[in-house]
Amino acid sequence: MSLLRSCTTAIALSLVAVPALVAAQEGRARVLTEPVYVRPIYGSYRQCGGACLKSGSLSWFCGARQQCSLDCATAPPVRRCASP
Repeated sequence: MSLLRSCTTAIALSLVAVPALVAAQEGRARVLTEPVYVRPIYGSYRQCGGACLKSGSLSWFCGARQQCSLDCATAPPVRRCASP
């Protein structure tokens, strides 16, 4: 009886935890911003680079704490900066 109760409790807790996890991940959606294509003179920055098959190598600049994002699925390729 206690084994059945613990299994039922584990299933119930997992069903409650999954929607909470999805909601937490949706709340942390990354904000994509436009990159800078000329090296900034002031402030800290990160130099980003990547390559697409048809466009060749690409480079751009993002803020120091941002992550680089490159999408080659579109023409022209989309370069963005993602805030964590």
